[in-house]
Amino acid sequence: MSKDRRLVPLPNSLLDRLPVVVREELDEYEQKIRDYRAGKIGEIKMQKIRLQLGTYAQRQPGVQMQRIKIPYGDLTPAKLHRLADVSDKYANGFMHLTTRQDVQLYYILLDSVPNMMRELADAGITTREACGNTIRNVTVTPFSGTSPDDVFDVSPYADAFVNYMIRNPICQNMGRKVKVAFESNAVKDDAGLRIHDLGFRAQIKEVDGKPKRGFQVYVGGGLGSSPMLGHLWSDFLPEEELIPFSAAVIRIFDRFGERKSRMKARMKFLVRKLGMDEFRRLVEEERKVLKVEPSWNDFLVDAHREESPAAVKPEAPPAPDGIENDPGYLLWRESAMTAQKSGGHALVQLKIHNGDVSSEDARNIADIAEVYAGGNVRITIHQNLVLRWVPLNVLPSLYAALRDAGLADPGAETVTDVTACPGADTCRLGITSAKGLATAIEQSFSNGLADYADLARGLKIKISGCPNACAQHTTANIGFQGAATSKDGRRVPSEMVFVGGSLAGEETRLAESVIKIPTRNAPKVVRKLLQIYEKERSNGDHFNLVMKRLGKDFLNEQLQEFTQIPSFEEDSDFYKDWGHEDEQFDIMTGVKGECAGATVEEKVPTFQDAEAALQQAEALHIHKDYEVAIIESYKAMSHAAHVPLYTRLVDPFTPAQTIWEFENLFVRTGEVDEKWLDIHDRMEDTVKMEASEELSAEILALAREFHALCQEVETDLQHAASK
Repeated sequence: MSKDRRLVPLPNSLLDRLPVVVREELDEYEQKIRDYRAGKIGEIKMQKIRLQLGTYAQRQPGVQMQRIKIPYGDLTPAKLHRLADVSDKYANGFMHLTTRQDVQLYYILLDSVPNMMRELADAGITTREACGNTIRNVTVTPFSGTSPDDVFDVSPYADAFVNYMIRNPICQNMGRKVKVAFESNAVKDDAGLRIHDLGFRAQIKEVDGKPKRGFQVYVGGGLGSSPMLGHLWSDFLPEEELIPFSAAVIRIFDRFGERKSRMKARMKFLVRKLGMDEFRRLVEEERKVLKVEPSWNDFLVDAHREESPAAVKPEAPPAPDGIENDPGYLLWRESAMTAQKSGGHALVQLKIHNGDVSSEDARNIADIAEVYAGGNVRITIHQNLVLRWVPLNVLPSLYAALRDAGLADPGAETVTDVTACPGADTCRLGITSAKGLATAIEQSFSNGLADYADLARGLKIKISGCPNACAQHTTANIGFQGAATSKDGRRVPSEMVFVGGSLAGEETRLAESVIKIPTRNAPKVVRKLLQIYEKERSNGDHFNLVMKRLGKDFLNEQLQEFTQIPSFEEDSDFYKDWGHEDEQFDIMTGVKGECAGATVEEKVPTFQDAEAALQQAEALHIHKDYEVAIIESYKAMSHAAHVPLYTRLVDPFTPAQTIWEFENLFVRTGEVDEKWLDIHDRMEDTVKMEASEELSAEILALAREFHALCQEVETDLQHAASK
C-alpha cells in the first residue's frame, strides 16, 4: 500500500525556500504533534500549540479546521492557486471565506498539518496566530486605495501593523483575542470599525499649513454574546503614532485584562470595568515610558506611494458580440461593478454563496483575475471577492469569462447575498446550520420573497449559528442567531431574531433582539418584516428607522404567530434544520469550542526546573562553556518566572515570552522593583552577545537574583489568594 501523500516529506527545494523562523517553527510543531500522539503532551497544551498556529478542532471527530490568515484580505493568483492545491491535497476540496477576511479549510488530519503549512508558507501564506489569545487577522475595507471616497490607502498601515505584531511577545499570551480593522473611506464603513477592539479610520489634518496623515481611533468594541460598540479615542492620531499607540494598548490589555473568567476577558470588558477615563490614563502613561524603536515606522516611506493598476494581459479575449446589451450582463454589471477613483477602472465584486469556494472555482478566479485585474483580488467582510483595477472597457469580456466559469451570479452585497458562518455544519459551538438557513432565505427571493427584492435591495441579512456572532449578525438589518428549544421532549432548531443593525462608523448600530422562533419559520419572518416595512415606511425611510420607530414590543407582537411549533406528528420538518433534512436535530453536548483557547496547560510549573537549570548553568560556567552557560541561565530565569505567571493564569510558550510577561505583569505594575524594567530586552540582547567569562558570571548572578525574586512574588500571590 502506498503511503498517504499528505504525510510524505516535502522536497528539500521547497523547504530551503522557507524563512528560517518559519521552517524551525513548523519543524517544532511537527515534533509537538508526534509528542502528543506518544502521550508526552497533554490535550490542553496541544490545544494551546494548535491554536497559536490556527489549527482548530472541528465538530467532526478526528479532523481539524485550519484557519489561514490573509492580512487585509489581500490575495494574489499565486496564493489562490496554492490554496486550491492544498485544499485538494489536505482538505476536502473547498475553502470558506470568513467575515474576518480569513480562509478556512476543513476535514484535515492533524498529522498532515505541518506539511500543509509548509506548502502555504512557500506561497507567502501564514496561519500564525489565526486562533488563540492573540491578535487575529487584521481586516481592511477591500476598496482601500481605489474608492472615490478614499482619504488614503490604509493597506500599507495594516500590513505594518501585522508585521510588527506577528510573533511579538507582547501579544502571544493575552487574556483573550484582539481584533483590529482599518477603514480608508471618509463616508462609508466597509470594515466595521466600532465592532473591533481597535478601529482606525484614515484622516488628513492640516498641520503647519501642510496635510498630515493620521487616524480616527476607536477602542473597546466587540460582538459575541455581549456586543458593545467601540469608544472614540481620538479624532486624529498621527500616522507615526499608530504602532506605538497600538503597542501601548496591547500592553495595558495584557497587564490588566481579565484571565479567570473567559466570558469577561475581552478588551471591551476591561474598558467597561475601568471606565474610559482610567483606561485612557493607563494607556497614555504607558505611551510615555514606551521605548519606540525607529524601525517601527520604517514602513511610512512606502505607505505614501499610490497604488497603480497592473496592465491587462494582452491575451484578454474580446467580448462576444452583442453581450453589452445582454440582460444578464446588464443585471450583473449593475450589482457587481463600482467605478474606481481612477476614472478608467472598476471594482468588480464576485458573489460567493455562503463564502464557499471550490478549489476549481478558486483556480478559475485566479486565472481570470490575472488576465482582467492584474492579479488584484481582495476578500470582503461579507464573504465575497473583489477584483480591483479592472479596465472599464474589458467588463463585457470579464463577464463572459465569469459566466462561462459559473461565477457571474448577480446581487453581491444586496439582500439576496446572505452572510453566514459555518455554524453547526463543522463548528463545535454551532447550534444551527447558518449556511442551510442562508440558502433557504436566498432561494426565497426567487419565489416567495421576489416581490420584495427591490424594496429590500440594500438590506443586509446575516446568520450566526451561535451567540459568538462570527457572521456579525448583530450588525445586520435582519439577523439570526442559532438557538434551540424543546417541544414534547424533542429538540427544535430555533433562531433569535435581531432587527435594526448596521455598520456605519460613528452611526453604527447594534441590532436588537426581538423574538425567538423555530428555524423553519425564519424565511417567513423575513417576509413579515419586509411587509411591515413596506406598509409603515414614509418618505423613503430606511428600514432601520422604521423598525426603531415601531419598537421591539410592536415587532414582537407582529411576529408572535411564527413562534408556534406544531407537534412532530403534524409537521416533522420543524424538528430538522435547514440543509439537514435527512437527520434529526440535536445539540452537540459534552464538547467545548475553542474560540478562546485554553489559558494554561495542565502541567503546573514549579521552581524545580529553574533550580535544575541554575545548577546546569553553574556547572557549565565552571567548565568554561560560557555560551551554553548563558543560555541555561536564561532558561532558569524563564522557568522561575513561569511559576508566578501560571498563578496569574498566564502560560507563555517561549522563554522570551515568559520574561516579557513577567516584566509586563509584575514589574510595570510596580509589584517588584523597577530595576527589573526592560529585563526582556536586556536578556534578548545578552544571548546575542559574544560569550565571555565575565558575561557568563554576570548573567548567572542575575539569574540567581531573579530566581529569588520570583519565589518572593509567588509567596505573595499565594498569601493573597489564601485571604
